[in-house]
Amino acid sequence: MLTVIWGAIAARRAQALAVLLLTVLASAAAAAAPSYVAAAGQALARYEASRATPNELRLRLADPVEYPGMPGDPARTPFADRVRQLTPAGFEVVLGAQSSGVAAGRSGRVTSTLVFRAGVCERVTVSGACPRATTRGQVPEVMVSAQTAARLGVAVGDQFTFGVVPVRVAGVYQPQDVTDPFWLGAEYIRPAAAGPSSTPAVGSAEDAVFTAEAAPLTDDDALLHRSTADLYVTERLLDTRSASDLRTAVAVVTRDASRAGLGGGSSLSLLLDRVAVQRGQLADGVTLGAGLLVLLCWLVLFVAVSSAADQRRPEQGLLLLRGVQRRRLWALAIGEHAVPVLIAIPLGCLGGVAAATLLAARTLPARADVGVDATVIGFAAVGAVGALAAVLLAQLRMLSGSVVDLLRRVPARTRGWRATIGDVVAVSVAVAAVVQLRSGGSPSGLALVAPVAGAFAAGVLLARVAMIIGAAAGAALLARGRTATGLALVQVARQPRFRPLIALLTVVVAMLAFTAATSEVASTAYTDRAVVEVGAPRVVQVDATSRSHLLKAVRTADPEGRFAMAAVVTSVSSAAGTPLLAVDSDRLATVAAPHPSYGVSLPDVARKIHPAAPGEPVYFRGQLLDLVLFTSFDAEAFAGNKVRLAVTVASANGTRVVASLKDVEPARQAYPFQVPECAQECRLVKIEIVAPVVSRQLEVHFEELRSSDEDGGREMVVLTGAQFADLTRWRLSDTSTTRASATTTAMVLTVDENRRATPAAISVVDAPFPLPGYLTRSTGTPLGRAHPYDGVDGTPTTASVQGLADRLPRLGGTGLVVDLEYADRLAVASQNGSEEVWLTSSAPADVLDRLRAQGLVITADRTTAAVRQEFDRQGAALAVRFNLFAALAGVLIGAAGLVAMAAAEQRTRVAMLVALRRQGLPPRAVRGGYGWPVAVAAVSGGLVTVMIWLLTRGGQRLFSDGRSPVPLPDWPDVGRLLLLFTVPTITLFAVTALVLGRVVAASVRRRSSR
Repeated sequence: MLTVIWGAIAARRAQALAVLLLTVLASAAAAAAPSYVAAAGQALARYEASRATPNELRLRLADPVEYPGMPGDPARTPFADRVRQLTPAGFEVVLGAQSSGVAAGRSGRVTSTLVFRAGVCERVTVSGACPRATTRGQVPEVMVSAQTAARLGVAVGDQFTFGVVPVRVAGVYQPQDVTDPFWLGAEYIRPAAAGPSSTPAVGSAEDAVFTAEAAPLTDDDALLHRSTADLYVTERLLDTRSASDLRTAVAVVTRDASRAGLGGGSSLSLLLDRVAVQRGQLADGVTLGAGLLVLLCWLVLFVAVSSAADQRRPEQGLLLLRGVQRRRLWALAIGEHAVPVLIAIPLGCLGGVAAATLLAARTLPARADVGVDATVIGFAAVGAVGALAAVLLAQLRMLSGSVVDLLRRVPARTRGWRATIGDVVAVSVAVAAVVQLRSGGSPSGLALVAPVAGAFAAGVLLARVAMIIGAAAGAALLARGRTATGLALVQVARQPRFRPLIALLTVVVAMLAFTAATSEVASTAYTDRAVVEVGAPRVVQVDATSRSHLLKAVRTADPEGRFAMAAVVTSVSSAAGTPLLAVDSDRLATVAAPHPSYGVSLPDVARKIHPAAPGEPVYFRGQLLDLVLFTSFDAEAFAGNKVRLAVTVASANGTRVVASLKDVEPARQAYPFQVPECAQECRLVKIEIVAPVVSRQLEVHFEELRSSDEDGGREMVVLTGAQFADLTRWRLSDTSTTRASATTTAMVLTVDENRRATPAAISVVDAPFPLPGYLTRSTGTPLGRAHPYDGVDGTPTTASVQGLADRLPRLGGTGLVVDLEYADRLAVASQNGSEEVWLTSSAPADVLDRLRAQGLVITADRTTAAVRQEFDRQGAALAVRFNLFAALAGVLIGAAGLVAMAAAEQRTRVAMLVALRRQGLPPRAVRGGYGWPVAVAAVSGGLVTVMIWLLTRGGQRLFSDGRSPVPLPDWPDVGRLLLLFTVPTITLFAVTALVLGRVVAASVRRRSSR
């Protein structure tokens, strides 16, 4: 039997080679999927680790007990032994110890931390030397940062005290890479404070002070220190272990550390969750592309082998007629094709790994290793075995047919349930997949391949319809004398093997169009989300001393308002809250990036949120304030309930409530307030009368407000009695128990008797109240109503809704935008939220230096392009690119299927046409008939694309976090889709069909002329 099998392979070596090549393709496609997923999983983990915060990369264990003495190496302590027992394999451990205190030098003092940390000297550039171990009685050596040295006024060789312990400066350090997780973000290298004295150099005076491995003190009790251990997750761990395994390991360490009496804490689980989600999305998405390629390879094999089998039908019929048993024919068929299948498995593994390597090099966001493992070999074997099954299925009809049917030149049409069972199965699978996909949740199971299943089912049905239409149209054309086209259609319609070819080409066209459409929509969605989430082409997060400092700094850096805008963004901790965006509204339309999803123009927003101010702010300078009041109340009735006075002032350092230096008495007096921060300039926010219990009516006459220097010099009148008496300048905080009236020289504030009184306050009317704002429609508050929110100072307040938007810059679908200057004037407390500077793409190159010159500290810098690139490096985006690669490879496989079928039937087709030519068929009617499948595929592919797009677009997962503030586009750019993908594909198939037709025509001419 083996001899017969080898003889069959040798006799039909062309078919064996075709089966081998197509099986290699199927096996390589199946092997490429796990290879690419594994490599991409590594790259995603490394990329997420590179973007993670230091606390997300380590698990900290701390000894709860403080020990006397200088911080030193805990490697030989019981604490280190416990850490070694708890540390899972693969984690990198950094031991340390630290003590908090105050360092004092000849030029100043600074609160800092004295730290021992293994490996610090390898990560710094030192002027001088790293500290060395000292003996008892010697002054311990330390290493300080350049900023700390400048604050303390020390240099190499000088001494200062930490707590009460004298130490000597052995070296002054600068960190080589402040982004190294070793520094734990701001734990050791503290960020500089905002203000005029800020410096662009890394770190601040509060940077950690590092000590040597051992430095015994004369009095060990002078310092107390606590040992720590940081367990870092390494790149190798992220590569070789799943996120769930690592999460379990972290949970076990945390639990066991708690039982051992050690403190522990980490945000490592956040990183692991992100890695797990992205790896899962990548694997699910690649399933679609790999499934498409494998299915196409099996279809091509089925088409090619079934075409070749049809040509050998008479041969099989004669063998059966002569008594050859069917089991021998099955054994021959299996053996003939099992050999190339077995050869294809190792070749497919190598081809799949090579394809995955090439694709990984072009698409992955970080370096990754592509290798061969048991999973890759298993998938390659599945692809090859499936190819063998497709080959045997293609020969099933021939191997199980009757002798009479096999001896027919044209096979009889399959009728009854056998003719439709395949269609029913394909449609059932497609329906189940689409239903599962549209049921919601994360796609899994059949839902992952819903587009492929839908395209295949639709292609099978449309191919059946095309065969029926082709037969009817061909007969009609022949009756009208249109011999060329009619004969080609009749030939196609009478050959059952053309039906799977039409289905194959339909699936190829539809899946390429669908995948390209998904890629186009994803690209647009990434750009849309980046524009809305960032808010402007570039957003710099800063640290300012106050909101007024932020506004002034940005306006000074860009006095004309051409490229920069100050903004404050506040988030909320509860789902019911409203995120807030406060902007310098005069610059909003110039700096913020417009987007159609907002549903409103930014100039309209800026105009509505910044109406004319109802009054002027009250500014003053001076370190002392004196408020002259005439107060009338029954002191005996108030008994021990004192009446106090407070003012709220806003300076460049923030907003502060200042209490009077003395209590309010029932007489005319001047009440002093110490406001040292107002030496430059301050703004008066409000004045409060604080009386917890008002036993009798309280009446306060505001007569004058004066400011002066601390020594009483430069005295000036801030507000006169007449200005107080102008009631339009003031707003009462509570009108239920408080009334305001005026005399010619004062404002009179009357507080009614109230056993549970709230502070009676008068605020300067220098901003509209309630604050006008633009609100998103999703909140449900109608136009013109009041909407509650937390202000820029975190104080609950309300806004007057002046406009409604679908979405807002930076906030997305839920939020409120107000004017920052007005919001700051209404604020009664200090900072709340993220301070930002929004920049246009035309901002000058030195814009950050300009901002630093105004005392702002740059803490982060984001651009729309960078955020867009981050989305493009996530697991969902990598899966889309793999699918597009698979769809493009599918086009080549489809063309190969067209060629394989033509090659299999060429001899029979040429013989039939030669016979017809000899009977008078005109030369122009000699065509291959391959244009009809291509034409049908072009039309049906478009229909199938639209159908599966409508059915499956709601289940697309384009973002790793599953959300976007902007709705996904309903449709891709159809013109671009046709121009770049669909038309070239149809053209390739048409050219292939034309060339095959010309080859047939040339063969007919040669044989007819003999």
